[in-house]
Amino acid sequence: MASTVKYNTNNQGAHRFTMWLFIITTSMIFAGFTSAFLVRKGGGGAWTSFSIPEIFKVSTVLILLSSVFLQAAHMANKKQHKLMTATGLFFTLILGGFFCYFQVQGWQQLNDAGVYLSFNPNPAGPYFLVITFIHALHVAVGLLFLIIAFFHAVISLRRTNSNEILSKIETSEKGILKIRTDLLTLFWHFMGILWVYLYFFLTLNLK
Repeated sequence: MASTVKYNTNNQGAHRFTMWLFIITTSMIFAGFTSAFLVRKGGGGAWTSFSIPEIFKVSTVLILLSSVFLQAAHMANKKQHKLMTATGLFFTLILGGFFCYFQVQGWQQLNDAGVYLSFNPNPAGPYFLVITFIHALHVAVGLLFLIIAFFHAVISLRRTNSNEILSKIETSEKGILKIRTDLLTLFWHFMGILWVYLYFFLTLNLK
C-alpha cells in the first residue's frame, strides 16, 4: 500500500512538471506569434487595421469567470467536498463552452466585415484569426479534460457508499488528487491569462 501511495505521489509530481513544461512551451509559441505580428505590421504594405468586435469583451469576461469557478472546484476537491467540486466543474464547463461560442461569433462578425482568413489582401486579418483560433483550440482541448473530470465527480457523487469506488476517485492522502483539478486549474488559469494578454495586445496593435 505504501509503495502505491509513493508511486501516486511521484506520478502526480511528474504530471505537474509536464504541465509546467507545456505552459512554458505554449508561452514561447504565442510570444513568437505576437512577435511575428509586430514584425509584419512594421513591414507596412497592405496591412490595414480594423476594430475588434465588442463580442470579444464578453468572451474575455466568460473565461475569467470560468477560472473563478474552477478555482472554487479545486478548493472543494482538496477538501473532498464532492457536490461543490461537481458544481464548480459544471459551471466551468458551461462558461468555457460559451467562451468558444462567442469566439466563433466574433470571427463570424469579422468575416461579415471583410476580415477573413483565405486570400485576404490585408494580412492583419489572418494574423488575428490564426492567433485567436489556436488559443481557442487549446481551450477546446481543456474542455475535453474538464468533461472527464466532471464525469468523475458525478460518479463520485452517485456512489458515495462504495468504498471501492471512493478509493479510486479520491484519497485522503495530502497532496494526492484523483480528480486532477490541480492540473486543470493550472492549465485553465494559464489559458485565461493568455487570452487577456492576447486581447489587449491585439486591441492595442490593431488600432
